[in-house]
Amino acid sequence: MLGSLLSLASAYLGRNDPVMLAWMARGPISAEAQYAILLGGLAITLASAAAMLQGYRGARTVYVVWSVIDIAVSLATVPVKTGVLPGALTFVVICAFLFSPASNAWFSPRKAANDA
Repeated sequence: MLGSLLSLASAYLGRNDPVMLAWMARGPISAEAQYAILLGGLAITLASAAAMLQGYRGARTVYVVWSVIDIAVSLATVPVKTGVLPGALTFVVICAFLFSPASNAWFSPRKAANDA
């Protein structure tokens, strides 16, 4: 959640940055479309993060599917492909935690404490 909120703040603060707009203009997708994808993706990750905190198993799947789509779109559209590498590596680390035994226990259906 924190990463999504920080990305949202960064996108808002950099929306009129001429260097960022020039860099975005080099891609095959317009800057407006790139911002729409960014904001939509942030909404998806925020919603899935909130659902994961409540233990919804499907939220992990939503996060993983969206992240794979986002990385693929980034690789197809970003002029400097090495710029995608830090985000892709972060995604791999997050997946390692999301699918660890402790996380699997968190997302498994819980039994009531007084079941006998």
